[in-house]
Amino acid sequence: MRSLLVAGVALTVAVGAACGDTQDEQPSRSAQLYIATVREIVAGQPAPVDPEILPIVYVMAVGESPIDAGVQAEVAAALLDEAVLRFADVRSEAVLEDVGLMPVRDEGVLLAVGELAREGQPLEVEVEIYRSVGDSSKAVLTLAERSSEWTVTSSSVVPDP
Repeated sequence: MRSLLVAGVALTVAVGAACGDTQDEQPSRSAQLYIATVREIVAGQPAPVDPEILPIVYVMAVGESPIDAGVQAEVAAALLDEAVLRFADVRSEAVLEDVGLMPVRDEGVLLAVGELAREGQPLEVEVEIYRSVGDSSKAVLTLAERSSEWTVTSSSVVPDP
């Protein structure tokens, strides 16, 4: 009887541990900031002609810190059903620089995301939204943590100089 009880406890612990690996895991803070930023910007873009086709979004960090590969994976997994994400280290990976108006590859949009503050809230992030030479804008997003998840609380367009 005792061995049956020990086996039952071991099975319960094993099942609980296995479920705990995937259940209630939140993306990292940096990933949540990128997820909220991409969602906000994509929601404001023109809808694709074919609703079955996901928008193509290139994301790159502006500043001294590139986007960590682990953060890239978290963001891509979270937005899998919302956009085709491609991460770029340099602008030329996303933009066809030798074509007339220098459009984004694959008719996509490039989000050049400013440096993310390591702490504090709310925080502001500057984002360049680029499609081609004649089709770009800048926005400042304000993000805050709500219910253990980062979300965009406001956005404003930065006027052209």
